[in-house]
Amino acid sequence: MNDYFSYILSNLSLNELSVLGILSDNQANLVFKSMKKKTIQDLSQLSTAKFRKSLDRLEANRFIEIVTNEKEHKIYITEYGQIALNQSLKEEV
Repeated sequence: MNDYFSYILSNLSLNELSVLGILSDNQANLVFKSMKKKTIQDLSQLSTAKFRKSLDRLEANRFIEIVTNEKEHKIYITEYGQIALNQSLKEEV
């Protein structure tokens, strides 16, 4: 199982890590701390297509959760996303 997680980590793009970093830096790790999609996209400076692709991949890997019970969707980083970000940053150092 650890090998699978390492494999997923090795395939994360810089854009995806950027989104995880923004969520982590803003402590958006719970539903009530979640951030609006538009805010995250503005901070990441990604095009709409790249941003959507990053969100789709991160959500599929369960690194983020999207809160859809409001008009504007919000996003927060999951525990797995935080672990993935920390491990990726650790490998860079």
